[in-house]
Amino acid sequence: MCIRQFIRAGIASILLLGLAVVAPTPASAVNMWYQQAIILIHVPLGGGVFFTTNHVFTANEGSNTTVNVKCFNESSQRIGPLAGVNVELGATGQLSQQTPTTLAVTTDPLFTGLGWCWGNNTNSGLDYNVVTTIGSTSDLSPGGLLNSPGSALIAANTGLAETSSNVGGIPYFATSGATYAFFVNPLATARILTLQLFNAAGTPQGPALVRNLSGRDLDVLSIPDAFGLLTPPVSGSVKITANGNGYLGWIIQVYPTGGGRVVFTAIGLDGDDRTFLSPANAP
Repeated sequence: MCIRQFIRAGIASILLLGLAVVAPTPASAVNMWYQQAIILIHVPLGGGVFFTTNHVFTANEGSNTTVNVKCFNESSQRIGPLAGVNVELGATGQLSQQTPTTLAVTTDPLFTGLGWCWGNNTNSGLDYNVVTTIGSTSDLSPGGLLNSPGSALIAANTGLAETSSNVGGIPYFATSGATYAFFVNPLATARILTLQLFNAAGTPQGPALVRNLSGRDLDVLSIPDAFGLLTPPVSGSVKITANGNGYLGWIIQVYPTGGGRVVFTAIGLDGDDRTFLSPANAP
């Protein structure tokens, strides 16, 4: 199943239930920084409606902030303009709304609907904020997802600025819904992730799952389906161990009960293992 079908299969059916807006849960890694990873989604659902992302960049530290945004698909291929797209923030407090369209990836034949971007303030190193909102809408203008009365499935999270050199985890999943884990390796060096599934009592479930992340790679897993267990636990958690610095990511959890609820949060990283990427290692 391709990425587009994978996302659509897990989410399109949930849309039919009618969805409630859920406040974002706090990101587990430092977010305001001059280099940040940003999730990118743009999948057609039919009838002119897209499951997509909206990105708000804000200069909270100083003026003359230029954020250069370079994007990749899930196969580590560069998409959009080779030089990236510059988001210009000329004054402290100024914001700029961006979408996959304004980031010039939707017309790239290598973009299949899922990817990630790296925003880098190349001019001054001033930190900036970015919040990404995901949802379904027919209004693809900047800010349309946030302001259109027809938008649904809205959840938000910040960009991530730290990667892990060792331990992280998915704190909770439930088989009554759909949990998607998005792993990003922004480094050019490949990394190996080892994932162990646990039930709610902390008992390991099956053997560990090993995933190879090539350089500048994005990997998406359906939890707990990816572990291939015949009888997965009703709920539980996942411990993640890396063989070196270079991964971060997000979790999207869709719950069909209560009218449908969505949680979009960062994968939890151990504070002792987190580190900022150096400018030399950035995409």
